[in-house]
Amino acid sequence: MTSSKHLISRKNAVTLVEITIALAILILALVPLTRISSDDASTAIETEKIQMAERILESIKSELMAMPFKNYYERAEAEGADKEFAGPFQLSDGFYPISLNEVLKVQTKFKDFKVEGTWSFITRDGKADRTMVQADIVCSFSRAGGPAVVRKKSFLIVRP
Repeated sequence: MTSSKHLISRKNAVTLVEITIALAILILALVPLTRISSDDASTAIETEKIQMAERILESIKSELMAMPFKNYYERAEAEGADKEFAGPFQLSDGFYPISLNEVLKVQTKFKDFKVEGTWSFITRDGKADRTMVQADIVCSFSRAGGPAVVRKKSFLIVRP
């Protein structure tokens, strides 16, 4: 009786080969799932960065549009430009103090986030038309495993 009991328990036992095959199948199934979840996380981060970039660009645009037009003349003069020079001029942080706080917050979370811009008076017939300003703002950040993402906003500001 002991020999038949021994045979029965041996038939119900799992061998090391079976465990190894089961683990191999499990690993083969889990690898694609982890890649998918990793790709989803990268996409979520990139989407968040794009939304932040668009929000910041729109915020800077709002500040530039609300700024008194005489500030553009003052900034051009401060840079030593004569009345015939149309630009471009560097868009400094002083142009968008409210949005700058938001930019700095984003940069603490995403170190690769950068905002740059220029502005210039429109030229007509080779002369500076100081009644209109063209602003060009660029917001860029790196993409995981790819080229940098660049979001741009260009607009015209007309003297009231």
